[in-house]
Amino acid sequence: MWSKVFLHGTWLTGVVLACSLAPFAVAHAQCPDGSLPPCRSAPSRPGPAGKNGVAVLYFDNLSRDSTYAYVADGLTEELILKLGSVSQLDVRSRFAVRRYRDQPPSDPAAVGRALGVSYLVVGSVRPGNDRVRVTVEVVRATTGTRVWGRELDGSSADLLAVTDEVAQVVAQGIVGQLAPAEAAALTSRATNNPEAYDHFLRGNFAMALRTPLAVLRALNEYQTALRLDPAYTAARARTAYAYAMLLGWGWPHPSLPAESVLARGAAEADRALRQDSASSDAWMARGMLLWFLEPRGLRGAPEALERSVALDSGNAEAWNLLGVTDMMLGRDSAAEFVLRRALAIEPGRPISLMRLAEVRWLEHDYSEARRLLDSLIASAPGFYSAYADRVGILLHAGDTAAARRDADLCAQLGADDYVTTRTVVAWVQAVEGDSVDARRGMDSVLALTAGPNGVRASVLPGVVMPFVALGDTTKALDIVEHSQPRGPYLWLSLRWPMLEPLWGLARFQRVVDESRAAVPSGALH
Repeated sequence: MWSKVFLHGTWLTGVVLACSLAPFAVAHAQCPDGSLPPCRSAPSRPGPAGKNGVAVLYFDNLSRDSTYAYVADGLTEELILKLGSVSQLDVRSRFAVRRYRDQPPSDPAAVGRALGVSYLVVGSVRPGNDRVRVTVEVVRATTGTRVWGRELDGSSADLLAVTDEVAQVVAQGIVGQLAPAEAAALTSRATNNPEAYDHFLRGNFAMALRTPLAVLRALNEYQTALRLDPAYTAARARTAYAYAMLLGWGWPHPSLPAESVLARGAAEADRALRQDSASSDAWMARGMLLWFLEPRGLRGAPEALERSVALDSGNAEAWNLLGVTDMMLGRDSAAEFVLRRALAIEPGRPISLMRLAEVRWLEHDYSEARRLLDSLIASAPGFYSAYADRVGILLHAGDTAAARRDADLCAQLGADDYVTTRTVVAWVQAVEGDSVDARRGMDSVLALTAGPNGVRASVLPGVVMPFVALGDTTKALDIVEHSQPRGPYLWLSLRWPMLEPLWGLARFQRVVDESRAAVPSGALH
């Protein structure tokens, strides 16, 4: 069984909250470094000389039916992509503007300064029956005054045509007459099949929800898009990434074993790169899949992720995954630098703040790890895995009552992630002296996590800790010794300070040495 990789904000589960995109809105009151306001002022980012800085804020969905939210999100992200092809525009990435999603800014000038732009593009989408109405405005950021606006009406069966028209009128509204090549670029399409495009947008929306069923739904939408248009590279890259996400989060596919999920994901990533070797998403998917294809040394994973960010420096998800890779290779300083790059692109990004807190935890800087987690939870209280991490910090500080509250919140918010929630609750129960319930819970966890290669490396610390708290060192060491393969995954798991009670034991140290030896030469500090 392929081991799950250390992701999604906790040593207990392998979740990326990628392509983090958490399903919960991040409050504006979140500084780029993870601290609470007041934030240190930062200079706005000027665009290249002669270019108009533009930020396209997420369009509002005016339909009473929330299922149409994917239309508004998809149109926004496609508009960002298309406007980026106009040489006179310097367009901010979707990651940069995501902090304002679902929370329209009340101060355009502040948003303009924060994003370093002169213009904001705002709008709304009202789907209904077989038509979709789009209202779009260009606002001068410094004054909040309306520069230009239009209302467009199109067929809901052809969102491609609607998006093309919106991109054209917005670009012309800012720069005026377009060069022929730029006008052509605005109407270029990754697919000419409107139905495939619709399924692609639905898949993107589902993927951002980051739940087991949502990722499976996203995978189904991408696969449907590919059946309609096999040449749709963007859908193929996202298909590969959806498979990688299932592996990383440790969520089972309803009909495929993990080995088949990995094989299909790798095949889709390779095919996407053959279709378009400049696809940042395809390289990102390949980089993550290499964690599983090359579990003993992560060979090729850093290079693939570096290629991804080189092709799209605004890909915060790829930067985040590169940071996790550095953590696995013991390059904690590099991981912190890379994670801060992700946060610079998308301030307040929960998964990247989580990773940053964990780097500090690995360095035994408990106060800073706690500060980052507190800040994250204050701004994204629904991000359940943050509570799981904070349980470990609280138990280290001896605050069992607060740890119990966090464990209960984690279980309530992350009910779909049984391993994480059950394990963290069992750990607190063990510390409280409730050995019967703790052991009962861990029996059910082991039934889910202990495969032919033992407990997966990414969940190993969380699975071991309840037994350490119960004083059952023999069981804890048995779990550690049976975990395979030896390599970066396992070595990272064994580095967690929570396992310190086992560090001096020969059986534990032998597994540490074997795992550390598999880390590529030169990767370690």
